[in-house]
Amino acid sequence: MPRQPMPDIVVLLPGITGSVLRKNGKVAWGFSGSTLARTLFTRGGHMKKALFLEEDPQDVDDLEDGVVADKLISDLHLLPGLWKIDGYTKVADAIKSRFDVEEGKNFFNFPYDWRRDNRVSARKLQRQSREWLRSWREASGHADAKLILIGHSMGGIVCRYFLEVLEGWRDSRALVTFGTPFRGSLTALDTLANGMRKGPFGLLDLSELSRSFTSIYQLLPIYTSYDAGSGSLVRVGETSGIPNVDAGKASAALAFHREIEEAVESNRKLDDYRSRGYRIYPVVGISQETAQSARLKGKEVAMLGDYEGTNHRGDGTVPRVSATPIEYSDEGREMFAATRHASLQNADAVLTHLDGLISSLYFDLGGFRKPHLSPVQVDLEVEDLYWSSEPITLRARPGREDVQLIAHVTNTATAMPVGVKQLVPDADGRHIATFDPPGEGAYEVIVSGGPDVEPVGDAFAVAGLDEVDVES
Repeated sequence: MPRQPMPDIVVLLPGITGSVLRKNGKVAWGFSGSTLARTLFTRGGHMKKALFLEEDPQDVDDLEDGVVADKLISDLHLLPGLWKIDGYTKVADAIKSRFDVEEGKNFFNFPYDWRRDNRVSARKLQRQSREWLRSWREASGHADAKLILIGHSMGGIVCRYFLEVLEGWRDSRALVTFGTPFRGSLTALDTLANGMRKGPFGLLDLSELSRSFTSIYQLLPIYTSYDAGSGSLVRVGETSGIPNVDAGKASAALAFHREIEEAVESNRKLDDYRSRGYRIYPVVGISQETAQSARLKGKEVAMLGDYEGTNHRGDGTVPRVSATPIEYSDEGREMFAATRHASLQNADAVLTHLDGLISSLYFDLGGFRKPHLSPVQVDLEVEDLYWSSEPITLRARPGREDVQLIAHVTNTATAMPVGVKQLVPDADGRHIATFDPPGEGAYEVIVSGGPDVEPVGDAFAVAGLDEVDVES
């Protein structure tokens, strides 16, 4: 099939942890999925020394700390308990195969230092996109070429600051977001308050490292979601006393989001913005159990799966209520997907939807409709990280009990299948399958069923504890 013409520039932005970070030329973050688990444990100390943010002035673009983001990570990457993303190769290949784009001319990956204030990354996008547009307009003859921004997770927040506060809307045609936490994520609060530890006796402890990142504070929920014990919900950025959460940084993070909101309100009054502004298309996960609110419980903060008694669910990381921009809350622009946050950008239904969205920017699709979503959605539970001697147990809860579910596990480095198993229902309504330990590496799991079941995917890593060198 011939590729569709592309007069504009397509830019792909990763989420948090999605860019390779080098410290003085050496990789500090960005190891392949097959070695990621081992690296986290054997080089955790090196990573903490290389990436810790002593300070992060929002108006300073270069901290002169030797850290540079130079490319997107192609396969599985994760900080256990915080964010997990199943790479960007599939979505990038889909764009390049369906549209007439060429890397370095009208298709760009946008790596950025995901530790830092998102304002810094947005300014970098502003500088680079101006040069990209100038060169492409001259070379292609498309004098009115614009940007099509595709942002996964926090990448969508970088885009929003660029578009609204830095007036990138003047040169942009569309923004597509995959699981972007416009209203924040309770996962960020969990990481800051309760820490990031994995393994026996907290063998891997990245708690202090993660608390130094401005970006994690800017992922905190901005809606009233935290109960300090009084029974009333408040905004994290408008209170104090949350264990291990710097109230000043939380307040500054809320101010960052308010800056975007104020720019949106101001821009929407402009005639040019209303007539020539960009279109926005959020992809929202809706069927996975996802923390919605939190409550102080002793010295820890408990994550709750409901909001004032109602479970709105989400993609396992970002609540459903968070993945739609505030000003589009009632406009029905979303595509809803059943898969988990790590794999949203790689789901076949989402890629088909992306194809249709971009195509529709240039011609009338007439009677064509958006891809039909399967009526039965599945909530999948998979750990981020397993030990090499530990069996892999998958748990899934389908939206209807009378379906049969099949799990496919694949090694992402070799693309070789590990096994296929039917999930067996238990008395609690969940379906369970257990695989023998597959060995160290990175893996993808897809749970599917009949034609009326929407497949759901996730990823996990396996580490060999017996060979781990514990660093002081």
